[in-house]
Amino acid sequence: MNLAFQDIRHHLGRFVATSVVVGLLFAVVLAMSGIYQGLVDDATVLVHRVNADLWVVQQGTRGPFADPSRLDPSLELRVAAVPGVQSARAFTTQVLQRDRGGRQLRFALVGLSFPEDRGEELDVVQGHAIRQAHGELLADASLGVAIGERLRLGRDEYSVVGLTRQLLASGGDAVVFATGADAQAILADDSSDALIAERERRLARLRDTDLGRSQPALEGLVVDPRWTFPAVAAPPIHAVLVNAAPARLDEVRDTLARWSDVTVWTRAEEERLVLQGMVEKARMQLGVFAAILVITSSLLLAAVLYNLTLEKTHDVAVLKLLGARATRIMALVVEQAWATAILGYAVALALGSQAFPYFPRRVVLTETSVVGVGVLLLVVSTLASVAGVAYAIRVDPGPVLES
Repeated sequence: MNLAFQDIRHHLGRFVATSVVVGLLFAVVLAMSGIYQGLVDDATVLVHRVNADLWVVQQGTRGPFADPSRLDPSLELRVAAVPGVQSARAFTTQVLQRDRGGRQLRFALVGLSFPEDRGEELDVVQGHAIRQAHGELLADASLGVAIGERLRLGRDEYSVVGLTRQLLASGGDAVVFATGADAQAILADDSSDALIAERERRLARLRDTDLGRSQPALEGLVVDPRWTFPAVAAPPIHAVLVNAAPARLDEVRDTLARWSDVTVWTRAEEERLVLQGMVEKARMQLGVFAAILVITSSLLLAAVLYNLTLEKTHDVAVLKLLGARATRIMALVVEQAWATAILGYAVALALGSQAFPYFPRRVVLTETSVVGVGVLLLVVSTLASVAGVAYAIRVDPGPVLES
């Protein structure tokens, strides 16, 4: 006869309630582990998907994700001319938020170096990659837009031609891809009030110059909304993505590293920079909360097991009089703790599978985290039974004979 399970059968309600409470606490621990893994995946998925061997960014920066980086667009051609480089692509990124029908759309806009890069390597699950130089977007399905839907960004409308899946920025925002020229146009767009204010500033600056005082006819040109200054320089890009011949990768990196105006990071280094810059503090915060919950669960389980052992003082004394070994009495307490842990673990998994998909942040449960939380719960339950075991071993069977 298994004494632990016999006792559970007689106190089934208390056993189930304790297991459910422990399961709820460890469901939160499991959620925190999954949220952290989701943060890591979201922060690095774009680095993985763009499939670049090297990231060339502004000298002295950790960009383009962890640090602002601004490069002259001509760098793309300079890099492409380096021996051993198979392709060089301009890269821009910026987080935007737009109102659409009363709903806020927040996304990271990424510019692709069209036509070399059309987004064909981005795992498009519906629709197709970008085919035209202007007016087409690739969007992650989590943004909530459909194929063929048109979004007004800046002064133009753009059509969604393809959807990706689970392609998110480090902040959990959906990623939207456009051609580099479209992305620059969207990022450079100003409101009407800002344009009017800028024309007034231009007029004031013109009047302060000798040219403006000698040529008053220029004032009409400066404030004409149909006229803009000739571009002095193209808008900056944020990085250049380099793919090199595998045999010459180190050679290409050494060559680029000698340039005084850029810094070169490998794919692994870029992932590390993103994690250190955007995920490290979140990991520490989640870790602290998880530790508090584990300690709380341990104390709760220890208190319940100890009280259950106190209630069985007479039964334990009788067992000792009948000649039960100390290991048998210890098993009575420990097996109850393990049964509580197993049921609590089942509750945590069941709750997580139903609730986690509705969390605002993506929860990624890996085999390691699922097994790890199960092992942790087993260890916690074993440690929580120590107080009850110690009391049961010290029970004196003498008073039973006296009664």
